[in-house]
Amino acid sequence: MKKILIVDDEVSFLLSLKDGLDKHRNKFEVRTAENGLEAVDVLKQEHIDLLVTDLKLPEMNGFEILAWVSRHQPQLPVIVMSAFGTPEIEARLAKLDTLQFLEKPLDLEMLEEAIFNGLKAGGKSYIRGITPATFLQLMKAEQKNCTLKITAAGRPAYLYIRRGELIDAECDDLRGMPAALEIVSWDEAEIEMDGVCRRQEDVIRMPMEHLLIEAFRRKDEAAEQEKNRGVLDQPEESGSSKQSAQSRRKRLAEIMHQLTAVQEFAVFDQNSVLRIKNSGNCSLEGIDPSAVEELIAPLGEELHSGHYVSVILNATGRKRYLLLHDQGQRVFAKIQPGTQMQKLIKEVKRQVDH
Repeated sequence: MKKILIVDDEVSFLLSLKDGLDKHRNKFEVRTAENGLEAVDVLKQEHIDLLVTDLKLPEMNGFEILAWVSRHQPQLPVIVMSAFGTPEIEARLAKLDTLQFLEKPLDLEMLEEAIFNGLKAGGKSYIRGITPATFLQLMKAEQKNCTLKITAAGRPAYLYIRRGELIDAECDDLRGMPAALEIVSWDEAEIEMDGVCRRQEDVIRMPMEHLLIEAFRRKDEAAEQEKNRGVLDQPEESGSSKQSAQSRRKRLAEIMHQLTAVQEFAVFDQNSVLRIKNSGNCSLEGIDPSAVEELIAPLGEELHSGHYVSVILNATGRKRYLLLHDQGQRVFAKIQPGTQMQKLIKEVKRQVDH
């Protein structure tokens, strides 16, 4: 028989829920816990099929339970009982098949429906695991101070929340808004919670709702780009040489994606046609590499240096760009300020020929 665990520190409310759900005792068994530590003990000792929890709990609050579930039982469906954010964000999270939030005072029929949906395999109102975006919305709803350590695919990152707002973020070499948008887009992540915000300065300065909407928008663009990438990067005609060029472009794109110094990149074929670009926004996709080549070609002839291999472009506002030529393929990349360009070029050549 299925087991659900309901966690709330109001004993009378907890007992009323258990009594109200008793009519379904032939379908599932109800276990209860009055605080977070008790709930985690139950989760450790028994197989629970669905967790229903409040956020404001003694001993170990609901956020800490969710963080524990994220690390140790990421496949457990969860229902959170809490008032929640804006209608726009609620609609967006529902579209993403995320956690189900039920407002207090709780309607028993709504809870029953949520429980049955959650117990169904692949129930549409629930997610198997808790995303950083969802966790941030919980923080916003409860005006929490904390530091979150987010780990995905072995990459540790940090989010700093003060009174429910995200004020700073760290991910690899990224800081502030770029790091926040990267982290919030992660789907499968482990979350650890420190109850203290370990940053003072607000470097992001954007309301949580706006930040999440922007992250969702970028995620949609990335998904669309990924879907279209196979169509975009098809060879113009059949033949081993075309297949080789396609493989070379993909290899160049993989290298650009892995290099933290590269902010954006676009890979063009020998005809200066865009074939692959970074996911999300890319300010380089409208660039015509041949226009740059027309400018530098006379210099190459004057110096008898032949065709260029790499060109470094310095622009205003500390913006730096790199144009690479590799077996007829061109890569145009926007580079992080302060990067040692010659070292970067050397690393790209090493990887592409590896």
